[in-house]
Amino acid sequence: MAIRSRLLERSYSKIPQPMSELNITPLIDVLLVLLVMLILSIPIATHQVEVDLPNGGIRVNETQQIALSLTQAGAVLWNGEQVDRPELEARLARAAADPAEPVIRFDPNANTSYDDAVQVIHLVGEANIDRFAFADTHEHRVFAAD
Repeated sequence: MAIRSRLLERSYSKIPQPMSELNITPLIDVLLVLLVMLILSIPIATHQVEVDLPNGGIRVNETQQIALSLTQAGAVLWNGEQVDRPELEARLARAAADPAEPVIRFDPNANTSYDDAVQVIHLVGEANIDRFAFADTHEHRVFAAD
């Protein structure tokens, strides 16, 4: 009984066959290098809001301050008196024209809607009030899920 080898039955050709699979490893390496270069070339985003902060040396008399409050329901209070939008605009115009330049101290309720507060701040800005301050901001430092 003769032992036949399977190796002898195979035919080996000396002509190389074309590769049927694409080698994508170098392509991935190049793409990763390009990605790293792109990330390093993008400047760091710096979002800045310029705010003129008081220097702390200015003291304001009580007669020069106007308390502008905003209740949770959205009602605007001018020194404790409720005013509507046209009346608020008129009073802000008078305050802007006053040579004593009173300070408008804005004190919104902690649960006031953001939209109501922005509308009041926008009205103050339209009236060209130079002396505007946020009062009692310590209430708004902590956000709770109440």
